[in-house]
Amino acid sequence: MKKLIPFVGVCLFWCQMSLAAYDGVSYRIHQQYQSPRALGMGNAFVAVANDYSALFYNPAGLAFRENGELNLSFDVAISDAFSSFSKEISDASQTKGSETDKQNAIFTAIQKQYGKSFGGRFTAPNGIYVGQGWGIGFIPADLSIELTPNQPVSISSTIYIDTTLALGYADTYKEIEDAKIAWGITGKVINRGYFSKSVDAIELAADSNLVKTSDLKEGYFIDADIGVLYKPHIADDESIFSVLRLARPTFGAVVKNLIDADSMGSLKLFNKEANADSKPAKLTRVIDIGSRWEYPSMWIFGGRGVLDIKNILHPAFNLRKGLHLGFEFDWSMYNWWKGNYRVGLSQGYLTAGLSAMFTVFNLDLVTYGEDVGTFKTPKENRLYLARFSMNF
Repeated sequence: MKKLIPFVGVCLFWCQMSLAAYDGVSYRIHQQYQSPRALGMGNAFVAVANDYSALFYNPAGLAFRENGELNLSFDVAISDAFSSFSKEISDASQTKGSETDKQNAIFTAIQKQYGKSFGGRFTAPNGIYVGQGWGIGFIPADLSIELTPNQPVSISSTIYIDTTLALGYADTYKEIEDAKIAWGITGKVINRGYFSKSVDAIELAADSNLVKTSDLKEGYFIDADIGVLYKPHIADDESIFSVLRLARPTFGAVVKNLIDADSMGSLKLFNKEANADSKPAKLTRVIDIGSRWEYPSMWIFGGRGVLDIKNILHPAFNLRKGLHLGFEFDWSMYNWWKGNYRVGLSQGYLTAGLSAMFTVFNLDLVTYGEDVGTFKTPKENRLYLARFSMNF
């Protein structure tokens, strides 16, 4: 442990220094997969990982499962006024009159929104199955959009669209008595379409489509996430630490995108003209660490507190963006009618969410903020997400 502390300090110092290259540009950290349950509690989930989303958050959680779970879902997230801004640009591009009139209408629509950021995310119907020690998931399309009006008159646009096939395996480490340790690995194939460009008003006047499929860079990656979970044994004695038995602490760590290589080619799912010269952004290797602490059940309520440091080693990492903190409160009326309330802090912004399960039907609602500013000037893009799913 003493040797680990200096190493972590060096990593954090290196990450802070590397941010100098990000001064003046957006340093949003794209999440390859999002769980509304995790987002509601500040996206701190490394040491929880006890549902179907463990396949993507921490595969070690699969080792502690006692039964199977099939989740079929789709979700949509949108920031405030995203649809109205898109409509304003579309309407301006249809302005009657000369080309100059059309350009002026687009200038005005963009200038009205200076200093704001708009985003959206849509995940197509997908399925994840997890069992004791293994899991498989397929997400046909996960679309993420970020739009930022800038000066001079233009719109910076960043788009990701991922197709993901993932297979996970996990097991417990049985050589240590009393304590419970699990490890897991998720292998994944991700085909990514990617676009990042600043489009000016003159271009929008000529063509109102911000992005055409032929503009997408596309490529596929083969990578893996490796995670561990540790549930320490706390002796039932008179020591000061015995009180921690009630909290049942769990600690976790994950290395995501371990290989972190360039794309291997293109499956041409989105851009039929993609070639080896148009490689998308890399997945980026990161390290997430976290802890989980249960609190006693009272009446119909129970729950946990969580604390994570996420995206260590990412070029845009800093302590503010890396800190994720949250609380979850469970309630249960019957086995077929139960849910959760959540609050948290993610990247310096508040999060809140709720889940309700009625038989096999689930509804998840959450609001959360993403930092889309610069190193010197953080800026929030607040999104509102709804997931509709069935759990079997």
